[in-house]
Amino acid sequence: MGTIRGKARWAAGALMTICAVLACAGCAPQAADSAKAENSHESPIASVDFTWSPDSDCSMCHADEAKSLQDSTFPAAVHEREAVECATCHGDESKLSAAHEGALPDSEMPTRLKSTAVAEQVCLDCHDDAAALAQATAGSTALVDSEGTAANPHALPDSEDHEGISCSDCHKMHTSDPVDKTAMNACLSCHHEGVFECYTCHE
Repeated sequence: MGTIRGKARWAAGALMTICAVLACAGCAPQAADSAKAENSHESPIASVDFTWSPDSDCSMCHADEAKSLQDSTFPAAVHEREAVECATCHGDESKLSAAHEGALPDSEMPTRLKSTAVAEQVCLDCHDDAAALAQATAGSTALVDSEGTAANPHALPDSEDHEGISCSDCHKMHTSDPVDKTAMNACLSCHHEGVFECYTCHE
């Protein structure tokens, strides 16, 4: 009798063990399949259907420029304190619309304006007129070439090349570089030998 009970207990234990193994084996693939099913519903980052307008939130993509509005070492911060919006200065709507065509959140941000520019009149609408600015900087030594020749940054000698220079070529709003550096860099883009007087470098 004891032997029969022992065998019965052994058989019951073996049966329970087999059931447990089968249950685990049956569950494991289902868990994996479940994870795969969940992952199959995951979709890649959706492309944003973006169309630029003057009311767009520029900070969504132009994070560095947005940060410059909050940093007092950047000239743009002065505009922020005066509640000047991006579209006040960046107002060339047709070119800005074209420049943003096909733009996505992960698109590479340009380091400088290429197809658009801030018109000089936009600056003069808020700041002094050209004559007043020229008078204010008559004794400026911000622009001095390697020969010691100083140039008034707001009254450059008349030339075809100088006609194309605008305020934003020298006054970079979204950089902490001082204006004398950014202005001189603008000069040196043409006066590559660091000499302002023409026809002195190449005979």
